[in-house]
Amino acid sequence: MRLSLECSSLLLQFALLLVPTASIASGYVTGKVIDSKSKAPLPGANVQIMGTVRGASTDRNGNFTIEKVPPGTYSIRASMIGYRSVTLKNILVRDKQETKVFFELRETPIEFDPIVVLAGKTKQRLDQAAVSISVVSAKEIKRRNPTNLIEALETVPGINFIGNQINIRGSTGYTYGAGNKVLLLLDGVPVYASDTGEFNWDMLPPLDIKRIEVLKGAGSTLWGASALGGVVNVITKSPSPEGKLLFSCTAGKYDKPYYDEWRWTDPNRLHYVRTDISYSKQFGRLGMRISAGRFMSTGYTQLGDFKKYNLTGKFDYRFPDNIKWTGYAAYSFIYRGFFIQWKGQNDPYEVDEANLDNYAKTNQLSVYSKLAIPVSSRFAINVRASFVRTLMGNQFGEAAGFNPALGQGMEFQVDWLPHSGHTVTIGMQYQHDAGSTKYFGDHKGFFIGPYLQDEWKIRENLRVTAGFRYDRYQLIGGPKEDLFSPRIGINWQPWSTTSLRASAGSGFRAATIVERYLELAIMNFKIKANPGLKAESSWAYDLGFRHYVTENWNVDVSLFDNEYWELIEAHLDLIRGQIQFRNIPRARIRGIEATTNISMPIRILGLNMIPSLQASVTAMDHKDLKWNEPLTYRPKL
Repeated sequence: MRLSLECSSLLLQFALLLVPTASIASGYVTGKVIDSKSKAPLPGANVQIMGTVRGASTDRNGNFTIEKVPPGTYSIRASMIGYRSVTLKNILVRDKQETKVFFELRETPIEFDPIVVLAGKTKQRLDQAAVSISVVSAKEIKRRNPTNLIEALETVPGINFIGNQINIRGSTGYTYGAGNKVLLLLDGVPVYASDTGEFNWDMLPPLDIKRIEVLKGAGSTLWGASALGGVVNVITKSPSPEGKLLFSCTAGKYDKPYYDEWRWTDPNRLHYVRTDISYSKQFGRLGMRISAGRFMSTGYTQLGDFKKYNLTGKFDYRFPDNIKWTGYAAYSFIYRGFFIQWKGQNDPYEVDEANLDNYAKTNQLSVYSKLAIPVSSRFAINVRASFVRTLMGNQFGEAAGFNPALGQGMEFQVDWLPHSGHTVTIGMQYQHDAGSTKYFGDHKGFFIGPYLQDEWKIRENLRVTAGFRYDRYQLIGGPKEDLFSPRIGINWQPWSTTSLRASAGSGFRAATIVERYLELAIMNFKIKANPGLKAESSWAYDLGFRHYVTENWNVDVSLFDNEYWELIEAHLDLIRGQIQFRNIPRARIRGIEATTNISMPIRILGLNMIPSLQASVTAMDHKDLKWNEPLTYRPKL
């Protein structure tokens, strides 16, 4: 009887969360956000009522309105990229009354406390996260002027690329484009190719990027499969309150070879050009952002040339009661040559004449749809559906026989604040992948994973995060695997300018279809299938601190230890002339990562300038523990 009453009480509490907030006492908050120096309004600033899921963005005049706020005393925070966030405390909201607030934000060269979502799938200040995260802002991207995502990411501490494959603290190595140990997200949605696990780094123009967040270490507790070594989340810009047209053109020329004997063509013709255009505008409740781009290069080697086109569109619609729908679509077409083997020692930039037709086409379409429903001030529901279609062309010779690889995903997430000191995230993710070609057959697989995480604010400067996730991976007609991914972390801020963090978390990744089943001969090598590949798993331990010496100078240091089981690596057998993906029973990567950012505004000849310097070092000790040898394709420093 007692158990029945307790269950009934819990059901009643949950049901009350779903009661329309119109029947509950509430007030509303209005206000304005401006630049503290110019006094100009700041459109697109984010305003959040702390301890609730209520928030808003400013319009073209810097104004905002937050409705259905329960009576009480709150802290309200305003933030915007490139500006120092401001929090107003002890703001009293009364029933059926308007509460007015006013924010003046000061521009800063360095992001002091940017808002991130990678740490807990909800908005959180970077200096309050229990894990190591780096952020690349739109301002930094504009300053670097990259031609693709790789160039935007290559200066992030702890990241290095081998070809087009990303490594976070040495996690991936080099797997010939088949399988990444880092998960790539677009606005929180996975966008990898379903058969190879490969990323399309040209899927959107740099003009569209609002910021990039990089989680270092295992992230499977919330993000699921493939987050073995880390997560990269590319967050796109939302439609602007007023019409905005952007145009960008970048061009460059390749230098001549170091030795005259290596010249294979007139070096004056070797160049690249990237052109992008974007238009964004809000039409009442409907917003849109449309972009198109073209990237062409002759390359500096034979078969190094390519043509890449992309078209993207982002739309959102705001319903009454702060319900928001967001839709996004990105299409890219790539035609490129594949330089696999040089012609000879004296001709390193040329290929054998028999391989001059080694070109491939790749088409990719990524689509997602999201619906955010703030049921009450402490309870919100987020639903999303996604679709990725990738079609490769003639990459492995004539009549490659590829069919489109299809990835379909769904996710349901609840954000619940049961108490002022707790933020609970509960969700369920489903992903179905399929790919087929004559080189690895027709295969399908899926995984389903429920997850739970609670961030407990013990004190204003002390937070503990704990969570877990269970995944069932099933390769249809093949093996099935059950994986459990827990995580715990702590963040302590002894002073307002210093935060200490420590975390331990688990990650996993099931082998891709290509890693298990690809079988073909390419040039002088054979790729052998290995259907018995096991899923790889890891535990990541991280200890670090972040300190702001001044508002224009910060320092971040991390000690990390990543332990791997059944690590999947490409094994190159030169004697047999073959490549096969195999499991390494035990491996370890340990190291230290140190970063400092300094930016000092100066004025020269009447001009305001902000020179910036970023210096970072990542030192690693990586080892195959079975054979006591270094892991391949990973730097020490």
